[in-house]
Amino acid sequence: MSEDLMRWAGPIPAPSNAELADRYAISQLVKVYALGVDMRDFELTKSVFAPDAQADGSVGSFSIEEYLPKVFNGAAVYAATQHNITNQHILVNGDEALMWSYAIAVHKHKAGDEREQMTLGVQYRDTCKRFAGGWLIVHRKVVRVWNEFTKNDGRAV
Repeated sequence: MSEDLMRWAGPIPAPSNAELADRYAISQLVKVYALGVDMRDFELTKSVFAPDAQADGSVGSFSIEEYLPKVFNGAAVYAATQHNITNQHILVNGDEALMWSYAIAVHKHKAGDEREQMTLGVQYRDTCKRFAGGWLIVHRKVVRVWNEFTKNDGRAV
């Protein structure tokens, strides 16, 4: 599936019940990922990726086995994170799918901590595949759209 934005263009036909079920299952992958990161549950976070998945993001391009610990440990230095999944665009093509999910990821330190807070706007561009047990992500590309850093007192940096 190409990076051509016109793949999302209308008119948009009504999906079948089977496609609606697939879209729902696919849409949950990024939400479970976010829940795992925010709850600091590495196994839950990892569970949405195929064992041989690949990822490209702010920490580089690696197998998911190498990539995920880097991202997970980076988030774990914050007292709390909250990944808010907003718009999602999903194309299903048989046993493969493309999902773009927008997210606002808030990273907070404890009160009084002098380090900067970080809020990011990102797109998770996930290629997904149907396996015997259900859908999994086989490739993730993380695109940072914007970022904002603030002091713990709310002042912009």
